[in-house]
Order: sequence, then C-alpha cells, then structure tokens
Amino acid sequence: MGLLTRADARTTQLADCRALILGGSGGIGRAVSYSLADEGASVFVHGGRNQERLDRTVRYINNRGGRARGALLRLRRATDVLPLLDKVGEIDILVVSFGPVLYKPLAETTPEAWTSIAELNLTLPGLLVSRYLPKMIQAGWGRIVLFAGPRGDRQHGFRQMAAYSAAKSGVASLCRSAALQTGGANVSVNAVAPGYIDTEYLSPEERARCRERSPRRSLIPPERVARLVHHLVCAEEPDINGAVISVDQGLS
Repeated sequence: MGLLTRADARTTQLADCRALILGGSGGIGRAVSYSLADEGASVFVHGGRNQERLDRTVRYINNRGGRARGALLRLRRATDVLPLLDKVGEIDILVVSFGPVLYKPLAETTPEAWTSIAELNLTLPGLLVSRYLPKMIQAGWGRIVLFAGPRGDRQHGFRQMAAYSAAKSGVASLCRSAALQTGGANVSVNAVAPGYIDTEYLSPEERARCRERSPRRSLIPPERVARLVHHLVCAEEPDINGAVISVDQGLS
C-alpha cells in the first residue's frame, strides 16, 4: 500500500516525527516524501529547480490528510542550504536524496566541475550530518538516510563519471563514520545505492540506454527504493546502522 494511495491506509508510526527530505519533490525523493508522510511524519520537502513540481508534491500530501511544507532553493554550494535549515527547524529524520550527476571522462572534467560535484554530493550531506546527528543522539532517537552512487556498496571505477563516483564513495565512508558515533542511542545512519531508476529526469534516449544496461532489462520504480528507506526509518531498533544497501537488480 503506502504512498498515500488511500487515506484510510495512513498510520501514525511517525506521528511525532519531523522529516527533512532534501531533493524531495521529484524522483526517488518524492516517493520518500509520500511514504514518510503516509506514516504520519511531518515532512519538509526541499525542491531544487521546479516550483510547480514542489507545490504539487506538498499539495498532494496535504490534500490527503498529511502534513507537509516545502521550499524551493537551488543549491550551488553546500553552504547555500543553511538559510533553509533555519526555516526547517529541528528534525528527527533526514533523507538526502539530492546530488547532481556529471557524465564526463576525467580528461573533460574541469576544476569547476570537480568542485561542484564534490560540494553537492559529499560536502552537503556531510554538513547536514554534522548539524543533525549530535542532536539526534542527544534526543535518543533519529534516522538518517543518505544516497550513494551506483555500486556504492563497493569500490568501483567508472569511465564516464569519475568525479561523481568519487564523491559518492565518500558518502559511503561518511555513512559508516557517522554510524560509529551513534553509540547506544536509537539512531541510525545508512545509505542506499540505487541502480537504474525510472524517474521523470530521464530522457527517452536515457531511459532506453538504462534499460539495456539493467540486469533485468527494466528500470526500477522509485517507490521500490522508497520502501527500503521506509524500512530503515521505521525500524524500531537501529540494528541496521552504517550499511550501504544496493537497490540495483544485481549490477556487476
């Protein structure tokens, strides 16, 4: 069920929780926003570029009895997010479903591109974890879910996205390092490494290429990734902590 498909399916497991979903108005992030709202969480949805898409996501949740706010903020540097955090306030759940991809071989990756990709894919989630993890530990409960890159559960090379994969490898290390800080608190920090996901961001040509490269010759609906995030967030105990979990149909 889930994803606000039926108003009478709503639960209240997260009724007292406040969630920030960075990149929460489209693709996987939107599916996560719906899923957590469906569990009763009050969600703050960040959108990066499209006001209409953000408004539609927030309206969809609120019209079905959920609780959602949102803000549009284009991020060019990690510190651009700071004014948004002041607006969001304290949170119990952080999901970072945001990070631009760059398809360039090393020889064509400029210094500016290296800086931007590292800032938004590694420094940004690091900044957010540094801000919220200590407060979650102090409160005794919290959930953080980050997103690594394809095959992010292991070191892997890429011919066309070296900068992106390097930054996302750092996210995996960040996840494991943050998990070590949680001690005995009911707090977890995990990362999801998605494969070829069927989102609105893919052009028809990209969708065809991704299907061809996928082990099952099909794309993964974002709702399936959201189910994993839902499981990690709603777990009663942080038995899964510091994990990088692939959702990629077995990419080699």
